[in-house]
Amino acid sequence: MTPYVHDGVVFDLDCEFVDVTGVVWAWTGEWSPAKEPMLGSDAGGPDLPLPDAYYYHGPLIPRRRKTAVKSGAAFTETLRAGYVESDEEFAARIGGVL
Repeated sequence: MTPYVHDGVVFDLDCEFVDVTGVVWAWTGEWSPAKEPMLGSDAGGPDLPLPDAYYYHGPLIPRRRKTAVKSGAAFTETLRAGYVESDEEFAARIGGVL
């Protein structure tokens, strides 16, 4: 977990965030001159500092990154048990998000 606190809310920068319109935001790994994490979106446009994305597009709802579900121990155990299922079926079964 890479925590960042804004307005008393702890954001895990290792997660993606979904705004109210369904746009996905993720930390770029960069920091603004004010030491704020920079977020990029799947909708294009300029990267924004997290406080700006939160203000203009929030709330920002955390969700796991796609790779986090598939690389987890639960997926490995599924394969060991001999199950064959799509990524979507696996995510639905464990209540995860792809």
